[in-house]
Amino acid sequence: MKKIGFLLCLIVIGISLIWAGGTQAPELDNQVQEEKVAITLPKTNYRMEERDIRDGARKLKGRLYIPDSKSKVPLVIFAHGFNGSYRQGRVYAELLAARGYAVYTFDFVHGGPKSQSSSNAKELTVTSQVEDLKSVLDASENWSEIIPDQTSILGISQGGLIASLVASQEPKRIQSLLLMYPAFIISELPHQVYDSFEEIPEDTKIFDQFSIEISPNYLLDVWSVNIYQELAKYPGPVLILHGNQDEIVPFSYSEKARTYLKNGQVQIIDGAGHDFSGDYFPTVSYPILKFLQDNQTE
Repeated sequence: MKKIGFLLCLIVIGISLIWAGGTQAPELDNQVQEEKVAITLPKTNYRMEERDIRDGARKLKGRLYIPDSKSKVPLVIFAHGFNGSYRQGRVYAELLAARGYAVYTFDFVHGGPKSQSSSNAKELTVTSQVEDLKSVLDASENWSEIIPDQTSILGISQGGLIASLVASQEPKRIQSLLLMYPAFIISELPHQVYDSFEEIPEDTKIFDQFSIEISPNYLLDVWSVNIYQELAKYPGPVLILHGNQDEIVPFSYSEKARTYLKNGQVQIIDGAGHDFSGDYFPTVSYPILKFLQDNQTE
C-alpha cells in the first residue's frame, strides 16, 4: 500500500464531494440572465412533470421539464454529482427549458442518502451509474415530446465522469456533451492508494465515517478506467467548464482532457471552485446556451 497520506487525501476528497453534492442549487436571476446572455434561441414557457423510469427491479426517480411546443424538442439529460440528487439540476433545467430544450433530471440508484431512487450505497459503483444513465437514454427515446437523435448530457462532478463514459460507449446516441468540473480524478484514486488491483482489501469502506458506506467494488470498478482514453472515443462536441480555484478536482484534470478531445473545448471559470452557484451561475449560463445553440441540429 502506498503512503497513508493518500488515504487522508481520499477522505478529504470524500468530505468535499459530499459537501458539493449537497449544495443547494441557486435561484435564477432573470434580470442578470437577460443582460448576460445574448442568445438567439427563442424564450418559451415550460411545464414540469414527474416521470420515473423502471428498469427491472430498479426505479429511477426523475422530473421532466417540457417546453411549450407543438413539435418535438431536443433533450438534455442532467447527471448529478456524488451524494447529490436530481434537485441539483433544477437551475440548469429552468435555464434550458425556457430556451426550448426538454430537460430530464433524475436520481442515480445508490446515489446517496437523499436519493429517491432505489438505494443501497454499498452497491454504488461507477459502472452502476453508467447503467442508470443508459436506462434513461433507452426510456427517453420513446418519449413523444423528444427528438430521439438530439439528446445531450450535462454532467457535474462525478456525473461528468459518468456522462463521459456513456458518451464513449454510446457515441451515436449523444449529440453533445457538457461537463461541469468533471471528477476525472476518481479514475485515478485507487492507483493513488494501492500499488495493485489485488491489494484492495475486501473490508475497505471509504466515506463510511460520514454515514455513506461504499464497498471496495467502488475502487475495483474504476481500477482499469482511463477516462482520457474514453473521452478520445467520443467524436461529438464537448464543452468542459471548470473553475481555476477548484480544490476538490483541480482544473489540471480538465486541462489534461483538452488534448484528447476530438471536437471539444475547455473553458476556465475564473475564481470558481467546485460549484457554480451564486455569481458564477450567470457566468456559465452563456457558454452553456451558446454551446447548445452552435451544435443544434436543424
